[in-house]
Amino acid sequence: MSIIRTEELTYQYKSYEEGQEQETLKQALQGLSFSVEKGEFIAILGRNGSGKSTLAKHLNALLLPSEGTVWVEEMKTSDEARLWDIRSTAGMVFQNPDNQIVATVVEEDVGFGPENMGVPTEEIWERVDKSLKAVGMAAYAKSAPHRLSGGQKQRVAIAGVMAMKPKCIIFDESTAMLDPIGRREVLRTVRELNEKEGITVLLITHYMEEAALAGRIMIMDRGRLVMDGTPRSIFSRRQELEALGLQVPQTTALADALRESGLPLSEGICQEEDLAEELAALYGRRKEAQA
Repeated sequence: MSIIRTEELTYQYKSYEEGQEQETLKQALQGLSFSVEKGEFIAILGRNGSGKSTLAKHLNALLLPSEGTVWVEEMKTSDEARLWDIRSTAGMVFQNPDNQIVATVVEEDVGFGPENMGVPTEEIWERVDKSLKAVGMAAYAKSAPHRLSGGQKQRVAIAGVMAMKPKCIIFDESTAMLDPIGRREVLRTVRELNEKEGITVLLITHYMEEAALAGRIMIMDRGRLVMDGTPRSIFSRRQELEALGLQVPQTTALADALRESGLPLSEGICQEEDLAEELAALYGRRKEAQA
């Protein structure tokens, strides 16, 4: 059953350009129709200006379609009476953490969402503690958010959404401000939320290695959905990706180079473990043939 569904989603905005007397309408999204099943982990890719963030804001009613419809658990995002239910179902983590940090103490900020949802006090603090540990910020529970670095603020923002336990979490370039170690920690937590608790994840990112962790990849270009498939099927189309201004993960690039040199490797390999497994199997077969 789908948790998110769009039908012919189109979004236009007014633009005023220098030298023009009248406003013009520009299309950020053009006729998007897709569905997200409960429990999926989807990465959304696309070059700057492709419409990724605009799409994300439609999925919890921060923006409303100019044309078409968006449903979140069969609730239309245009239904103002269901706005709270929609945003409780689909949580959002933004690129800039300052946009969603509201309290003067870290632990209070993380507990803000659950408190507004009416969660019992004892459970709120359990969720706060668990969420801060998950993003590596437990030591900063009593700190003031404005004293944190940008990456630390982002971890707090992510913990705040995690503490609300929504059915779906939309990450809009949310790891962009984290260092590699912090990014790995957060992604590990995201995968655990998806795999162990069944939370649906939509990860908007420009890191190909992050996208490779998803079960499905959607690629946008100029407001349209141009590719949709598994990581292997998407990353095997390297020339098409490059034409869209995107690169394949480093693991895929290495596997492609090895295959071009003559090794019989599969196309679209994007996980280090998968590449290692194929190389080990190939090495084993060669040793057997030499015996």
